[in-house]
Amino acid sequence: MNKTIFFGLILNFILYIFCILPIIIIFFKKQIYANKSRFLFIFSLSTILEIFISLIVHFFARNIFSFFAKTPGIVNYAVYASKIIFITASLYSIKFLVPGFLYNYKKSKLTHKKTTILFLSKIVVNFIFMIIGFIIFSMKGFLYSIPLCDLIYVFLYVILFIRT
Repeated sequence: MNKTIFFGLILNFILYIFCILPIIIIFFKKQIYANKSRFLFIFSLSTILEIFISLIVHFFARNIFSFFAKTPGIVNYAVYASKIIFITASLYSIKFLVPGFLYNYKKSKLTHKKTTILFLSKIVVNFIFMIIGFIIFSMKGFLYSIPLCDLIYVFLYVILFIRT
């Protein structure tokens, strides 16, 4: 991995943190987990917010990355990587709020321990996908492993949410 790719990925990580910040703030508000209807309302608002943010990232990625880096190679790779990594950007609400709901909702069939294991297993599975993707397909496999893992876990979270 050369310096250009490394800095391109760092810029995407910074942008990722910026995109999930509103969801993280909402995640720690315990009162949104009181009942399903309240949760669904907050969830739908945060999803609309994330769609808006992901559209900004998609259409203004070059401008955003140019703010952080002046080297054209780094900016070009960061824009290329962001188009792949942020495929599932509109699903950030599901990725963070549904596990929080499953953890905090009183009537949930999942215990705190099981929900925590589920949430942490996503990190491990994502890491494994990244390694396998990098070995088989180089950097392209590494980049596509992130949205692939997100889609698998979003599907799992939705099933668990419906069962609750």
